[in-house]
Amino acid sequence: MRKLTLLISFISIVNAYEIGNYLSPLYDDIFNTELKKSEVQSNFNSLSWISPITLSFERSWSNQIANGWHPKNSYSVGIEQPIFRFGGIFYGIKYAKSNYSLAKANIASNRVKLNTQAVNLLFQIEQVKLSIKKLKLELKNRDIEIKKSKELFDAGLYGSEILDNSYIKDATTKRAILDLESNLVALKSEFRKISNKNLEKVKLPKLRLLSKEEYIANNLDILVAQAKRVSSKNYAKVIRSKYLPSVSVGARYTKLSSVKPGSKDAFTNYNIRVSMPISVNTFNDLEVAKLDSIIDALNLKKAKDISSIEYDSVVKNLRIINKRVTLAKKEAKIYKKLLRDTKAQYRAGQKSILDVDLLKNSLQQKYLDVKIYNIQKSLEMLKLYSKVDI
Repeated sequence: MRKLTLLISFISIVNAYEIGNYLSPLYDDIFNTELKKSEVQSNFNSLSWISPITLSFERSWSNQIANGWHPKNSYSVGIEQPIFRFGGIFYGIKYAKSNYSLAKANIASNRVKLNTQAVNLLFQIEQVKLSIKKLKLELKNRDIEIKKSKELFDAGLYGSEILDNSYIKDATTKRAILDLESNLVALKSEFRKISNKNLEKVKLPKLRLLSKEEYIANNLDILVAQAKRVSSKNYAKVIRSKYLPSVSVGARYTKLSSVKPGSKDAFTNYNIRVSMPISVNTFNDLEVAKLDSIIDALNLKKAKDISSIEYDSVVKNLRIINKRVTLAKKEAKIYKKLLRDTKAQYRAGQKSILDVDLLKNSLQQKYLDVKIYNIQKSLEMLKLYSKVDI
């Protein structure tokens, strides 16, 4: 329990995120208010075992005495307080506190997921921008191909189908750019729903690959499952105590406005009560609470297994992306050499400026590929960050 408390202590809404806080102040207010509500609810539940003091006033009329109706006032102050429930009071308080821990863990999880959703959108926006740049370079190459195809067609060296294919590819690239621009508008709109950051000024966070130990130790899914497990264990003990004997004491002070001769107009009653409910559903109630506790224990194990699988999956995907980065860099080197050679041939009059521009654009595309792959790496690592708060 102490370890669980330490893990949950990070929950402060002003806590600094490694990836930064990209949420709008409105969401900060929402999460702060939810946290405050959970704290108040926990305090209420922790004290719910204390019975309220009952104040009452009664005015009655009676014609028992001759000469009409006679009023009588009665004032009383009373309480009946349980003092022993075979651990029910103790575990009731623990259950209230564990519920607060569960609420805090859920709020933390929701906040982190929403914040990383904003960061995810930022990376996607940057990826789409880079993809648009890449397609615009591709469009320039299409224009060059059309010019070269038209020259050859006019010289009678190409058939019309070659030129038509070039025009079709040009139109396809333009449509792809329009699709990406539409996607960019949608992504920006989704980001503005979550964050008030200026998209023109906001910087992308630099992420690092978390170690598996870090990821498992700070995993919010595991933290929530742990808190739920503790809560269900305490609840099972509360349910058990409900069907055991309980002891309560009571006291009531009464003040009457009129009494019979020889009777006191103010008096106090004390009582002690021992009770034990007998219900046909006792076994079912206890069994359900026990099974809930077992289910939560299994869910905790499942959360740990899933977290391990998620981490391994991210690492494998990063390895694949790193291979793509290496391949794109090798291709860039080849294009760089080709560009250098083509420039030399252009100066010698063996190549046209269109050939030089074609390779320039292709080289820039490879550089953009590297940047896009790095964005993909960040998106993969962000899958881990969406489950932890470091």
